[in-house]
Amino acid sequence: MASDEKETNGIRLWSYVVIIVLLSDSNALFKFTNVKCTCYERSFCELKLCELKVLGRGIVGLNLHAQVHKLPIKSTTCVLTMFRRFSGYRPFLFNATLDVCHFLKHRKRYPFADLVYEGIKNFSNLNHTFPMQHDIIVSQMILNDDMISKAPALNGFYKLRFVVKTDGVWRGEVEVYAEVNLGIDRW
Repeated sequence: MASDEKETNGIRLWSYVVIIVLLSDSNALFKFTNVKCTCYERSFCELKLCELKVLGRGIVGLNLHAQVHKLPIKSTTCVLTMFRRFSGYRPFLFNATLDVCHFLKHRKRYPFADLVYEGIKNFSNLNHTFPMQHDIIVSQMILNDDMISKAPALNGFYKLRFVVKTDGVWRGEVEVYAEVNLGIDRW
Protein backbone atom coordinates (compact mmCIF):
# COMPACT_ATOMS: atom_id res chain seq x y z
CA MET A 1 0.00 0.00 0.00
CA ALA A 2 1.44 3.34 -1.02
CA SER A 3 1.90 6.13 1.51
CA ASP A 4 -0.66 8.30 -0.36
CA GLU A 5 -3.26 5.56 0.07
CA LYS A 6 -2.49 5.20 3.79
CA GLU A 7 -2.77 8.96 4.23
CA THR A 8 -6.12 9.07 2.38
CA ASN A 9 -7.49 6.18 4.46
CA GLY A 10 -6.32 7.91 7.65
CA ILE A 11 -8.05 11.14 6.65
CA ARG A 12 -11.26 9.23 5.88
CA LEU A 13 -11.14 7.47 9.24
CA TRP A 14 -10.65 10.75 11.13
CA SER A 15 -13.46 12.37 9.10
CA TYR A 16 -15.85 9.63 10.20
CA VAL A 17 -14.73 9.96 13.83
CA VAL A 18 -15.29 13.75 13.74
CA ILE A 19 -18.76 13.34 12.19
CA ILE A 20 -19.76 10.75 14.80
CA VAL A 21 -18.52 12.98 17.64
CA LEU A 22 -20.40 15.98 16.24
CA LEU A 23 -23.62 13.98 15.87
CA SER A 24 -23.41 12.38 19.29
CA ASP A 25 -22.56 15.65 21.04
CA SER A 26 -24.83 17.95 19.06
CA ASN A 27 -27.89 19.75 20.36
CA ALA A 28 -30.06 17.51 18.23
CA LEU A 29 -33.82 17.69 18.44
CA PHE A 30 -35.75 14.55 17.62
CA LYS A 31 -39.28 14.55 18.97
CA PHE A 32 -42.88 13.74 18.23
CA THR A 33 -45.05 16.64 17.09
CA ASN A 34 -48.41 14.93 16.48
CA VAL A 35 -50.14 11.56 16.28
CA LYS A 36 -53.39 10.58 14.54
CA CYS A 37 -55.06 7.22 14.95
CA THR A 38 -58.03 5.85 13.04
CA CYS A 39 -59.92 2.60 13.54
CA TYR A 40 -61.93 1.83 10.39
CA GLU A 41 -64.24 -0.76 11.93
CA ARG A 42 -65.51 -0.28 15.49
CA SER A 43 -66.67 -3.90 15.74
CA PHE A 44 -63.01 -4.94 15.39
CA CYS A 45 -61.20 -2.33 17.47
CA GLU A 46 -61.66 0.76 19.58
CA LEU A 47 -59.07 3.43 20.32
CA LYS A 48 -58.92 3.97 24.06
CA LEU A 49 -55.88 6.26 23.87
CA CYS A 50 -53.97 8.00 21.09
CA GLU A 51 -52.04 10.99 22.36
CA LEU A 52 -48.74 12.71 22.92
CA LYS A 53 -47.83 13.72 26.44
CA VAL A 54 -45.06 16.03 27.61
CA LEU A 55 -42.89 13.97 29.98
CA GLY A 56 -40.27 16.59 30.67
CA ARG A 57 -38.50 19.55 29.14
CA GLY A 58 -38.25 18.76 25.43
CA ILE A 59 -39.35 15.15 25.97
CA VAL A 60 -42.61 14.04 24.36
CA GLY A 61 -44.00 10.55 24.85
CA LEU A 62 -46.41 8.72 22.57
CA ASN A 63 -49.24 6.72 24.15
CA LEU A 64 -51.56 4.43 22.22
CA HIS A 65 -54.07 1.82 23.35
CA ALA A 66 -56.12 -0.01 20.73
CA GLN A 67 -58.62 -2.38 22.28
CA VAL A 68 -59.12 -5.36 19.95
CA HIS A 69 -62.57 -6.99 20.07
CA LYS A 70 -61.85 -9.95 17.75
CA LEU A 71 -59.00 -12.03 19.13
CA PRO A 72 -56.75 -13.83 18.36
CA ILE A 73 -55.07 -11.96 15.53
CA LYS A 74 -53.40 -14.64 13.44
CA SER A 75 -52.01 -12.62 10.56
CA THR A 76 -51.34 -8.96 9.92
CA THR A 77 -50.16 -6.94 6.96
CA CYS A 78 -48.80 -3.43 7.44
CA VAL A 79 -48.09 -0.74 4.87
CA LEU A 80 -45.26 1.36 6.27
CA THR A 81 -44.67 4.70 4.53
CA MET A 82 -42.31 7.53 5.41
CA PHE A 83 -43.11 11.09 4.29
CA ARG A 84 -41.15 14.34 4.47
CA ARG A 85 -42.73 17.78 4.47
CA PHE A 86 -42.09 19.72 1.24
CA SER A 87 -45.10 22.03 0.70
CA GLY A 88 -47.20 19.28 2.23
CA TYR A 89 -46.10 15.75 3.10
CA ARG A 90 -44.57 13.83 0.18
CA PRO A 91 -43.45 10.18 0.09
CA PHE A 92 -39.80 9.98 1.09
CA LEU A 93 -37.36 7.09 1.11
CA PHE A 94 -39.58 4.19 2.18
CA ASN A 95 -42.92 2.65 1.23
CA ALA A 96 -43.34 -1.07 1.81
CA THR A 97 -45.99 -3.65 2.53
CA LEU A 98 -44.92 -6.15 5.18
CA ASP A 99 -46.33 -9.44 6.36
CA VAL A 100 -45.82 -8.66 10.05
CA CYS A 101 -45.69 -12.33 11.12
CA HIS A 102 -42.92 -13.04 8.60
CA PHE A 103 -41.11 -9.82 9.53
CA LEU A 104 -41.03 -10.70 13.25
CA LYS A 105 -39.38 -14.04 12.40
CA HIS A 106 -36.92 -12.59 9.84
CA ARG A 107 -36.27 -9.01 10.93
CA LYS A 108 -32.83 -8.58 9.36
CA ARG A 109 -34.34 -8.96 5.87
CA TYR A 110 -36.16 -5.63 6.30
CA PRO A 111 -33.61 -3.07 7.56
CA PHE A 112 -35.82 0.05 7.64
CA ALA A 113 -38.78 -1.78 9.18
CA ASP A 114 -36.37 -3.29 11.73
CA LEU A 115 -35.12 0.20 12.59
CA VAL A 116 -38.71 1.33 13.23
CA TYR A 117 -39.47 -1.84 15.22
CA GLU A 118 -36.34 -1.36 17.39
CA GLY A 119 -37.71 2.06 18.36
CA ILE A 120 -41.17 0.71 19.24
CA LYS A 121 -40.54 -2.68 20.85
CA ASN A 122 -39.23 -1.48 24.23
CA PHE A 123 -42.28 0.74 24.75
CA SER A 124 -44.98 -1.68 23.58
CA ASN A 125 -46.42 -5.13 23.95
CA LEU A 126 -45.63 -5.83 20.27
CA ASN A 127 -42.52 -7.79 21.14
CA HIS A 128 -43.45 -11.33 20.13
CA THR A 129 -44.57 -13.33 17.11
CA PHE A 130 -48.14 -14.20 16.24
CA PRO A 131 -50.86 -15.02 17.24
CA MET A 132 -51.67 -11.86 19.24
CA GLN A 133 -54.02 -12.47 22.15
CA HIS A 134 -54.18 -8.95 23.57
CA ASP A 135 -54.81 -5.26 22.95
CA ILE A 136 -52.12 -3.17 21.24
CA ILE A 137 -50.40 -0.83 23.72
CA VAL A 138 -47.57 1.67 23.26
CA SER A 139 -46.71 3.47 26.48
CA GLN A 140 -44.63 6.65 26.80
CA MET A 141 -42.53 5.98 23.71
CA ILE A 142 -39.87 8.66 23.32
CA LEU A 143 -37.50 9.36 20.46
CA ASN A 144 -33.81 9.68 21.20
CA ASP A 145 -30.60 10.56 19.37
CA ASP A 146 -29.56 6.91 19.04
CA MET A 147 -32.58 6.28 16.81
CA ILE A 148 -31.83 9.17 14.47
CA SER A 149 -28.12 8.32 14.17
CA LYS A 150 -29.12 5.06 12.43
CA ALA A 151 -31.74 6.64 10.16
CA PRO A 152 -30.95 8.45 6.91
CA ALA A 153 -32.85 11.59 7.89
CA LEU A 154 -32.18 15.23 7.11
CA ASN A 155 -33.35 18.19 9.15
CA GLY A 156 -37.09 18.59 8.67
CA PHE A 157 -40.55 17.35 9.53
CA TYR A 158 -41.53 13.74 8.88
CA LYS A 159 -44.61 11.55 8.98
CA LEU A 160 -44.54 7.79 9.43
CA ARG A 161 -47.81 6.08 8.48
CA PHE A 162 -48.80 2.55 9.44
CA VAL A 163 -51.90 1.14 7.71
CA VAL A 164 -52.91 -2.25 9.16
CA LYS A 165 -54.84 -5.17 7.66
CA THR A 166 -55.87 -8.36 9.47
CA ASP A 167 -57.74 -11.32 8.03
CA GLY A 168 -57.77 -9.59 4.62
CA VAL A 169 -59.61 -6.49 5.90
CA TRP A 170 -58.08 -3.02 6.40
CA ARG A 171 -58.58 -2.24 10.10
CA GLY A 172 -56.96 1.12 10.81
CA GLU A 173 -54.03 3.46 10.55
CA VAL A 174 -51.64 5.41 12.73
CA GLU A 175 -49.81 8.52 11.55
CA VAL A 176 -46.88 9.68 13.66
CA TYR A 177 -45.35 13.10 13.01
CA ALA A 178 -41.82 13.99 14.15
CA GLU A 179 -39.34 16.83 13.89
CA VAL A 180 -35.66 16.24 13.20
CA ASN A 181 -33.23 19.08 13.84
CA LEU A 182 -29.66 17.90 14.17
CA GLY A 183 -28.32 21.34 14.97
CA ILE A 184 -26.11 20.96 11.91
CA ASP A 185 -26.76 20.09 8.28
CA ARG A 186 -25.98 16.40 8.04
CA TRP A 187 -25.60 16.41 4.23
